[in-house]
Amino acid sequence: MRPRGWTLGAAAGVGLLGFLPSSAWAQAAPRAKANSQAKSQPADPKTAAARESAPKPAPASAPDTAPGAAASDDAAAAVPSSKFLSSQVFRDPASLKLLDVTKFPELRAVNMVSGDVENVEGMAGQPNVQIDPSILNRMIGASLAKLTSHANLQAIVDPPPNLSSSSPVARAIGQATSDLLKPIFTARSARNRAFLVAYDRALLPRIKPLLAGHLISRVQAMIVLGELASVDDMPVFLQEIKNPNQSMWVKLWAFEGISNIVRNGGALNVPVQVDAGKAVADFLDRYEDAPWPVQYRALQALGNMRQGFVPAQPKFAHMASTAMRLLTDQDLRAEVRVEAARALGLMQITTAVPRYNYNLVATAIGELAIDLGSEVASVFGSNKVKSQYLTVLLAGPLDQAFTGDSSLFRESGLLRATTGDAAASIQKVHQLIRPVIKGSADLLSSPSKQVPDRIKDLNARVAALKEHLQKNPPPDRRLVQGGPEYPSAGSSRSAEPAADLTPASRGTTAKR
Repeated sequence: MRPRGWTLGAAAGVGLLGFLPSSAWAQAAPRAKANSQAKSQPADPKTAAARESAPKPAPASAPDTAPGAAASDDAAAAVPSSKFLSSQVFRDPASLKLLDVTKFPELRAVNMVSGDVENVEGMAGQPNVQIDPSILNRMIGASLAKLTSHANLQAIVDPPPNLSSSSPVARAIGQATSDLLKPIFTARSARNRAFLVAYDRALLPRIKPLLAGHLISRVQAMIVLGELASVDDMPVFLQEIKNPNQSMWVKLWAFEGISNIVRNGGALNVPVQVDAGKAVADFLDRYEDAPWPVQYRALQALGNMRQGFVPAQPKFAHMASTAMRLLTDQDLRAEVRVEAARALGLMQITTAVPRYNYNLVATAIGELAIDLGSEVASVFGSNKVKSQYLTVLLAGPLDQAFTGDSSLFRESGLLRATTGDAAASIQKVHQLIRPVIKGSADLLSSPSKQVPDRIKDLNARVAALKEHLQKNPPPDRRLVQGGPEYPSAGSSRSAEPAADLTPASRGTTAKR
C-alpha cells in the first residue's frame, strides 16, 4: 500500500499562513462560508492545496475522485476523474505561533549507516526476517533529528534566495518523512503485523515530543503516526484533538489516523469508539469555523467510529446531532455536508435512543441532493469540471449514506437501519435520489447536441425529488425528542436550540 499523498504547503506574502497536508483539499464547492473566498473550480480533496515552498516528500497516489468511496452503479462509470490544484490557504492562529525555529530544540543528530533505510524496508517487507532493533532505532533517530534540524526547517520556512530546491538541506524534511513512511506501507502490503507493532513501539516514544515542537515537525510527526494508525496510538490522537493549542493541521492528521485505524482493520472496543466519537463531535461543536478540510476529515472519522450516541446519555444522540447540524447548515461546503450525511448513514443507532428521527435524516439528505443536482445542471455550461465534481459527491458519499460502505462495514447505511414506516420512507427518498445521480452522470457524458435535453431531464428528476419531499415532510424537524429543530432547505439557516436537552458541559447547540 502506498500513501495517498500529501504535500507541505506554505503561503508567502505577508507571512506564512499555515502548512497544509494535502489529503483533504478541495476547491469551489456549491457554497462557501461567508468569510471564505469563492473559487470557480473545485479541487480534489486528495490533492495539494497551498502554494508550495517545500519539495514533495512522498509521491501522491490518491484516487482521482472526490471524497468518499467509489461511486455507485453506472453513475460512477460515467464520471470522468480529474485532479485539480487549489490555491486556497487558511490562516490558523495556533500555527502562526509555531514558525520561529529558534524556539524549539533540535534533536541530537544521528548518523545512519549506509543501507539502514533499505535494511528497514527489507525487515518491513519480509515477515520471516528478524527485526534488528539497532538498525531500526538508528534509522528512526536519524530521521527525527532531520525533522527538528533548524537548518532544515529554515530551508522551508524562509529559504535563502540562493538555496536550490534540489540541495540536501532543502530536501531533508521530505526525505526524512519519506524514510519514516515507506516501512509502514511496505509492511502493510506484506501483512507484516509483527514489524508494524515493533515499529510503533520504537517510534512512538521518540516522535511524541515532536508534537510539541515546530509547526513543520508537528505536522510531519502526525502524518507518520496517522499513516501508521496503530490502535495503541489512539490516546495520542485524542490528546492532540483536544489540545486547544495544537495546530489545526496536526488535528487533521489525527482525524486521519482514527479513520486509518478503521480502514486497516484495527479492533477498537466500544468504550474506545465512544470516547473517540465524542471527542471528534466535541471538536466539531467547539470549532465551528475550523477550515473545511479539517471538518471534512473529522466527519470522516466520526462516521468510521459509527457511534451516534454516548451510552450513558442516549437521548441526546451527541454524535448524530453534531453530524445533523453540519448536514443542514447551508453555509457549509458541499464536501462537509455530504460527509456529514455519510456519517449519519454509518452510525449505529439502537432503541436506546428514544424516537430517533430517521425520516428527518433521509429528508435532509434528499434536500442536499436537490442542491447538488440543481447546481450540476446550472453550472454545466460554464463549468463542466465543477459539475463532474458535484456528481461524484452525489454518486459516492451521499449515496453511501443510504447504501453503506460494504468495504469497511457490514450492515451499514440508512436502508438497513430500521424497519416499518421509517424504512419505507427512507427507501422512497433513495429511489428518487438515484435518478438525480443518473441524470447528472448522463449529462456529463452527453454529446453537445443533447446537452439541453439532458439538462431539462436532470431538472425534472430534481423537481420530482423536491415535490416528494414537500408533500411528505417529516412530522418533526428534531432529530431526537426535545432536541434542536433543524432547518429545512430554503428556510432560516440557524436551527433553534432546545432549552435544556444538551448538558451544559457540552457548551454548544445546533444554532450557529
